[in-house]
Amino acid sequence: MKNPITRIKEKFKKTDIRDFLGDISGILDPMELEVLVVRKRCEVLFTNERAKARMYTDSGFSHDCRTGYAATFPALCSHCPYGISRSKAVQGVFEIEDTKGRSYQVRCTAINWIDDNPAFIFTLNDITEEIATKKRLYELAYIDQLTGVPNRTRLKEDFTALEPRIELGELSGIVALFDLDHFKAINDTYGHNTGDIVLRRLAEHLESEKAFAGNLYRLGGDEFVLLYTDPANRFDSDDSIIYHYNNLLSAALRSYSLPNIELTCTLSMGVSLFPRDGTTLSETLRKADIALYQAKAEGRNQIIFFINQYDTAQKFKDVYINIQPVLTSVGKTFGYELMDCSDESDETESSVDLKDFNRTLDAMGLHNLDDKLHYFIAFSKQLLSPAVLHNLPREKFIVQLNLPEKMTEEKRNADFALYSLLKKHGYKLAITNLRSNALEEDLMSLADYCIFSSRDADIAKQKKIIASSYGKRFVATGVDTLAEYNTTRDAGFHLFKGFYFRQPVVGQVSKEINPLKVNYLRLMKLSNTEGYMDFREISAIIASDVALSYKLLRILNSAAVGLRNVTSISSAIAYLGEDNLKKWIAVLALRGAAEDKPIELIRLSLIRAHFGELLAPHFRIRRNPQKLFMIGMLSLLHIALDTTREELMADLPVEEDIRESLLSKEGVYSDILSFFENYEYANWESVAQFVDQHQLDASYVNDAYILSVKWYNDLVEGTE
Repeated sequence: MKNPITRIKEKFKKTDIRDFLGDISGILDPMELEVLVVRKRCEVLFTNERAKARMYTDSGFSHDCRTGYAATFPALCSHCPYGISRSKAVQGVFEIEDTKGRSYQVRCTAINWIDDNPAFIFTLNDITEEIATKKRLYELAYIDQLTGVPNRTRLKEDFTALEPRIELGELSGIVALFDLDHFKAINDTYGHNTGDIVLRRLAEHLESEKAFAGNLYRLGGDEFVLLYTDPANRFDSDDSIIYHYNNLLSAALRSYSLPNIELTCTLSMGVSLFPRDGTTLSETLRKADIALYQAKAEGRNQIIFFINQYDTAQKFKDVYINIQPVLTSVGKTFGYELMDCSDESDETESSVDLKDFNRTLDAMGLHNLDDKLHYFIAFSKQLLSPAVLHNLPREKFIVQLNLPEKMTEEKRNADFALYSLLKKHGYKLAITNLRSNALEEDLMSLADYCIFSSRDADIAKQKKIIASSYGKRFVATGVDTLAEYNTTRDAGFHLFKGFYFRQPVVGQVSKEINPLKVNYLRLMKLSNTEGYMDFREISAIIASDVALSYKLLRILNSAAVGLRNVTSISSAIAYLGEDNLKKWIAVLALRGAAEDKPIELIRLSLIRAHFGELLAPHFRIRRNPQKLFMIGMLSLLHIALDTTREELMADLPVEEDIRESLLSKEGVYSDILSFFENYEYANWESVAQFVDQHQLDASYVNDAYILSVKWYNDLVEGTE
């Protein structure tokens, strides 16, 4: 039987065929592809040079694919339309291995060959190295290089994939966080190499156990996670889930050590359940961490399942008072929202003493409320008590009333009567949780201020409602970026809650500092030192500026200092002393540098500064009060100067630990900057973790914040 090429030669001119096939090979060979063309009865019509070597058998060159080419690729026949297992044959792309274990990507395509009869062309590309590279990249991205188990990134992705089924009620399970007790002692005594061996042996042991294999992840250090899922209907109660997993996890509670070392480690484990304790990894992991902390506190080497009483975040929330600024469209402070976040309330008393009617106002003190500003407060029945009505300056307070998600006629009538009564007693009203597609017009008619629900994103409808609501002021919430501010301002909102004023102006050239601001920065440079302060030069700078001299004398008569009869700059500086002088310079420098910025920028910076200073002695490991003050004060100054922190630090010769803390997340004081932001944004979980980590008292933290607010009010009284 003539081979296919011979038959083609008989039909076409010999030179044409050679040229044609030569052209094909010339194109394909540099592409590092193997190409063969096959038709019925496994006849090979064509191979390029790279594929030809596969066609030689013991008896010489073969034109039969089954005995030649397919002998090197056993799986090829199952994919070939002319092969034995035709039921599996498909056109398209697939992967196979040769007899040496190398991997190839194969593309199978139907064609008409040069004799116009049907055939199939196979192109094979060696992807062994590509697969090895992908595997290596995968291991770098998802596998912990020390222990060989999946890492935190893989845990996040795996849990994210489960979240839809958890939220639908199809899955339940646990997140078990554990670490090694006394692991630090092994590192300190025998070195980190020995500690690494302990971690590897631990992972190998757990992975060898059927109960733990495939469920283990390493977060970092000596922290690991076990993740388990079950059908939601497998257990009839949380108690049965806890009983099951407690028995399963108890197998890990052993002593772990190595030959020839005296120290051993045990495991402490904290466990949270999903969906009971949360439906996201961050929430379940946080609560597992709380339970782990409890396991450590109760003696180690045990399993603790999370219960609500361990949740310090909730405990902290119960003592926290949130004070959020409300700004006008030009960034001026209109007032503050005073929020008592405690769930504790007693609405049964018919009358109470004024100091007890609202924990927020009690903490702030009425004498600390600025007469020029307004205050948004939550509704309480105590606002209608005789003691409160007699003592409270009602024209300053805006009472916030929250609309329910579903309004009944009975509820609407009761609310209308309540709103009318509050208006009669002289309160201004703000209605919150408004929805643009379901307005409560009767109730809205009594409101002075209107706040849309945070979930209402229909800015076009909101714009129409604002335009048609004459005499009412609308408050935009969650305005955290300049873009959000511009959008809400253009829609007609009058007041704004959020932190848009803290956003740096991107791309704007740094402002030139006028002579007065130069004096401020000169003073900051002179005062920012742990060594001797040059009081003579400081006095000269202040004396050369009438405004600075006046403000220095004013502050000495303020409630923050309380000194009298100071007649010269040098004596004023002597009275203040080094520590107070540094604070006063910080206040004036910030106010001078940020004179064209919202006052809230100054307020936040100085409250941060004093807040950190008050907390410094209460850390488990004491911190430097002066440095925490400086960190807080400088944390927002770059925004005041429309520059970057890097450029600001280039102009201020601050100490290296302060510089590193402001410019990176690895500095000694970087964590306090994150704490300030979490406190201001009311991120209770992160705040609680910081408080626990540094063994701070939650009540004192709240008191220190209130004291810082009062300190700021007293201090600025003398600088204006």
